[in-house]
Amino acid sequence: MPLGVLEHNASAGHHVPGTVFLDTHTSTVELELSGLKKGTGKNSEVILVPQPSNDPNDPLNWPLWQRDCILLLYCFCTVCVTGGVGPLLSSMAIPIITEFKITFTDFSLLTGYQLCAAGATGILISAMARKFGKRPTSLFSMSAVLAGCIWAGRAESYGSLVGARVLQGLGLAFFESITFAIVGDLFHVHERGKRMAIYVMAQSGIANLPSAIAGKITMDLGWRWVFYLLSLFVGIGWLCCVLFGWETAFNRSAMYNLDTNSMDISAAHDEFSDKLVSDKINEKTMTEENLNKTMTESSAPVYTRESFFERIKPYHGSFSDESLFKMIVRPFFLLINPVVAWSILIVSFCSVWVIGISLVIAQIFSAPPYLLDTAQLGYIAFGPVVGGLLGCILCGALSDPIARWMTRRNNGVYEPEFRLPLMLLLPIVSTIGYFIFGNAITQGKSPIAAAAMWGLVFVSVQVAAVSTGAYIVDAFRDISVEAFIISMTVKNFLWFGFSYFLNNWLAAKGAASMFDTIGGIQLGLSLTTIPIYVFGKRIRAWWHTNNALRTT
Repeated sequence: MPLGVLEHNASAGHHVPGTVFLDTHTSTVELELSGLKKGTGKNSEVILVPQPSNDPNDPLNWPLWQRDCILLLYCFCTVCVTGGVGPLLSSMAIPIITEFKITFTDFSLLTGYQLCAAGATGILISAMARKFGKRPTSLFSMSAVLAGCIWAGRAESYGSLVGARVLQGLGLAFFESITFAIVGDLFHVHERGKRMAIYVMAQSGIANLPSAIAGKITMDLGWRWVFYLLSLFVGIGWLCCVLFGWETAFNRSAMYNLDTNSMDISAAHDEFSDKLVSDKINEKTMTEENLNKTMTESSAPVYTRESFFERIKPYHGSFSDESLFKMIVRPFFLLINPVVAWSILIVSFCSVWVIGISLVIAQIFSAPPYLLDTAQLGYIAFGPVVGGLLGCILCGALSDPIARWMTRRNNGVYEPEFRLPLMLLLPIVSTIGYFIFGNAITQGKSPIAAAAMWGLVFVSVQVAAVSTGAYIVDAFRDISVEAFIISMTVKNFLWFGFSYFLNNWLAAKGAASMFDTIGGIQLGLSLTTIPIYVFGKRIRAWWHTNNALRTT
C-alpha cells in the first residue's frame, strides 16, 4: 500500500500502466535499469518516461527550448480563444442588451450557444486529432475562431451575433481539451507538472484578462471594436500556428512507452536492451517484430529530421488504423471509467461556477447599490486574473516537487495518484471563497472585496485542472485525448443548461443563498478525491484488464 494507494490484485499478472520507476536514486533496481535513458543535470537520476525513440522527429527528441516555445504558442492562442472568446462578453452586457433589446438570460445564452457548439463538435474534433494529428485540427480551430470574431464585430442583429458565437464555438473545443494532451506529447512525466500549470494559467488563470480590458475598450470605442482587436491577436496566433505549430502526435514504439504498456519494468528493460544491441549491429535497421503496437506508415523510422518546410505541412498522414466512427463513439464509453467520470465532475463544476460568475457580474454590479459602468465592470475581472495567476504559480511550484517527494518515499516508484494531494487546496479556496463572495455582495461590501473573493475561487479552477489534468495524462495517457474531450463536452452542455436559469436563480434567491449552495456543492465534490486516491491504482488495473472497454 504505497502511501495510502491500494495495490491491485497481484494475480492479475500484469504491470499497471501509469506505475513506473521514476527515481533511481532511491531504487534498488538501478543497475537493472542502466540501459534506460535518464535526464540530465539535477534530473540525472530520473528515468525518462516515456523513453524517447531513436527517431529525431520524435517530439521527445526535440530541443527542450523548441518544445517550450510550442507550448507557449498554444498558451498564447488559448488566452485569445478561451479567454477572448469565452468570458469576453461579461463587461459588455449593458451595451449589447440595450442595442439588441434583450434580457440578461438572452445575453447569457450568447455564451451558452457558443459552449453548446463546442460541446457538440468536440467529439468529432477529438476523433480527427487522434486519427489525423493535432496540427490539422488546431489550424481549423484557429480559422473558425478568427472568422467568428470578424463576423461578431459586424453583427447587426441578435441572431447574427448568435451565429458568430456558434462559429467561434466550433474552434473552442480544441483549446479546451486536446491541448492538454499536447503536454503529454511534448514532455516526460517529470516535466509535465509545471508545464501543465503554465498551460492551465493560459486556459483559465488569466482567461479573464481580455474581459477586464474589454470594458474600457467598449466605453471608448464601442463593443464591436473589442472583436476587431481580438481578431488581430487571433490572426497573429493563426499565422504562428501555420509556421511553428508543428505536429506533436507521434506513433512511438510500444517498448518506449513505459507508462502505458503492460510489461513490468524488468521486461521493458530486457526488450529495451535487446533493441540497443540490435541498433549497434545495424544502425540503419530497427527491429519492430516483437512490439505490442502496430506501426503506421507515417511513423516509420527515419534518421534525419524533417526540414522546416516539411514540418509546416498541414497534414502528416494518419496516426491510427482505427475507423473514424469508432473513434467518435469511444469517448462515450470512457464515462464508465470511475476516474474519468470523477475528473469530469470536478473540473466541470469548478469551471461552470466561475463562468457563471462572469455572466451575473453585470446583473449584480450594474444595479444599486453599486451602479458600476461598463469600464468598472471590466475592472472587476482583474480579481480572477490575479487569483488565477497566483493559483497557477502555486500549482506549478507544488505539483512536480510533491510527486517527486512521494516517489522517493515510495522507493523510486511513481504512482499517478501522487498528483492528487494538491487537491487538498480545493475545498479551502472554493468553499471559503464562495461563502464570502455571496455574503459580501448581499451586505453591499466593496466591489474590490468581491473581486478578491472571485480571484480566490478562481484558484480552485487551477488546482482542479492542474491536478486532474496531470493525473489523467500520467494514468491514462493512451486515452487522454478522449478523456479531455468528453470532459469538455459534458462541461459545456452542463453550462448550456445552467445559462437558462442562473440569472433567474440569482434574482429569486439572492447572492448569499446562491453562492452558499455553490460552496456546499464544491465541498462535497472535493471529498470524492479521497476514494479516487485510495482506489486509483485498482481502477487503473481494472481498466487495463478489460481491454474491450478500452478499445471499444
